[in-house]
Amino acid sequence: MIQLHVEQCELTYEGAFVKPALSLVDSPGELSDLLLEALESFGCTGADLFLVKGEPGERGVACEVSELETRVTLLGDRMEIHCANFLTPTAAGVATMLENVWSGLARLNARVIAKTHSFQFDADVRIRGLSYQELLNRLARAPESLPGGTETAVVYYLPGEPGKGYGESSLVLNRSAVVGRGLQVNATLVYEAESVKAAAAISAANSRLGELLRNLGFEWIDD
Repeated sequence: MIQLHVEQCELTYEGAFVKPALSLVDSPGELSDLLLEALESFGCTGADLFLVKGEPGERGVACEVSELETRVTLLGDRMEIHCANFLTPTAAGVATMLENVWSGLARLNARVIAKTHSFQFDADVRIRGLSYQELLNRLARAPESLPGGTETAVVYYLPGEPGKGYGESSLVLNRSAVVGRGLQVNATLVYEAESVKAAAAISAANSRLGELLRNLGFEWIDD
């Protein structure tokens, strides 16, 4: 196995509703109370809340969770979480946020039912023992007709697998602009909410990313 040591990783989560519930944004006070209750254990206060303005589908309330460099946003048709520093030590905290907010939404409005859980990982990793080009040559070697030193990247479009609850997803391996001679890993993993409960969604996404990389001969290390 080729070791990939994570230097930095961002996670963006989107939980789409089966049907929009735009009336939620008519009561920003209720959404604010919901967020403060769900994020109480992370020390959030009213000072961490702000309104998201825009068209009806883009209006809502967000809360900054400084402790975990994370923002949680509630909109009329989805819930979003963005974590700027997503590593193993922060995964449990983000999973707790996800579960608490979905539970609060269910109590607030019976129309709010999860349709999909989508996770986007954007990571820059250091490759142990190989250069970027040596690693990618194993997967997609550049044609000899191109200039010497030509580098490649790879994109895998993963089909939906209804039996496993997977929606169409993707995995991209590219040259890192942050880590010298490193690799950028971008993965978008989608789950049908009926198959993966909110409480287990973070763990499932982490495990699936690790499995995909192992199938390519890579070991994901983020400790």
